[in-house]
Amino acid sequence: MNQIMRLKVLEGRKAVEAYREAHRQLHAQRWHRGTPKEHTPLLNTMLAELNNRGFNSIDEFFDASNELNVTELGFASREDFETRATEADREALDRMWH
Repeated sequence: MNQIMRLKVLEGRKAVEAYREAHRQLHAQRWHRGTPKEHTPLLNTMLAELNNRGFNSIDEFFDASNELNVTELGFASREDFETRATEADREALDRMWH
């Protein structure tokens, strides 16, 4: 993964983490009829931030993020990981950012 894409993923992770925290705070309050309407702007903000970083969908972002996880474990690609990974590697991947 090149350095520019790596930086985009790291910035995208910040957007996802901000969404997760706002979502957690929203659901820490008592549920009411407006809760789904209050959730929509949170989701839209995250999606816009991901789009600003060059990701066309949340799936595209998570694919790139998973690819970064794999390269951080020392593999050349997802295919390389699938071919050579040990059980310890798979467990390490499970503990990484999702």
